[in-house]
Amino acid sequence: MDAAQLDKLNTIKSSLEDLHNSQVALVQKVAQLEVNLMNAPDKEVEDALTEVYSNASDNEDLIKNMLDKFNTRVDKANKEFTPSPEEDEVSE
Repeated sequence: MDAAQLDKLNTIKSSLEDLHNSQVALVQKVAQLEVNLMNAPDKEVEDALTEVYSNASDNEDLIKNMLDKFNTRVDKANKEFTPSPEEDEVSE
């Protein structure tokens, strides 16, 4: 693994984190809309939002799991590419 590959992995990691944050924000916005509908009920919108919320929540879970697995791989690659201080001392 070279520095360029590591940079690519970290760029992907950053994009996945951004995607996850966006999905969390979407779930929060849908939840807020559901609360707002309590003041002005609309059955059709409520039913649709329930499905949107469920799908968004499921997607957030999928993205989080994917991100966790990817983070593990990136962390491993970072450790392999960047030796610990103890390893540096041994090689000198």
